[in-house]
Amino acid sequence: MVTTGWNRDMTLADLYEAFEGELHRYAIRLVRDPDQADDLLQETFIRAMANLELLGQLNVHQRRAWLYRVLKNLFLDAQNMHRREQLLVKQLTQETQFASNPWIGMMSPSLFDMVPERCQELLRKRYLLGMTSEEIGRELGIPAATVRSRLHLAIKYLRANKSRFL
Repeated sequence: MVTTGWNRDMTLADLYEAFEGELHRYAIRLVRDPDQADDLLQETFIRAMANLELLGQLNVHQRRAWLYRVLKNLFLDAQNMHRREQLLVKQLTQETQFASNPWIGMMSPSLFDMVPERCQELLRKRYLLGMTSEEIGRELGIPAATVRSRLHLAIKYLRANKSRFL
């Protein structure tokens, strides 16, 4: 039962009744797993509950768009987190291999250790952990633009000195 007008007295139950079916089908198409789709749907409606006043001010099409966008963003966030976890596991596996054979570590020094010290942590967070400049900036307490600038300088340094690293 979808209304077309504004509804400032809308409840979560109204939203759920109006959009649950189509959002659930959309979530299943995204994740291809009913349990994960249920989790996405639940988190979407938790976010909606926190924003009921805003949603009450929107028309039905805007509400639908808001719910779909939240669900899609939750899906993308989960995928990004999964990729970061895979990169971290890969990095830890490689470090374990290097630690178990000291000759490997001596023969192939980390490129990250070759850049100026203030850029090493940034490179590791960006390229090994897959963090965005905004996430790195928040964690380190510096602006995202500064993070991007330092990363650019580090990469420029590596390119200029690549013959020393080979």
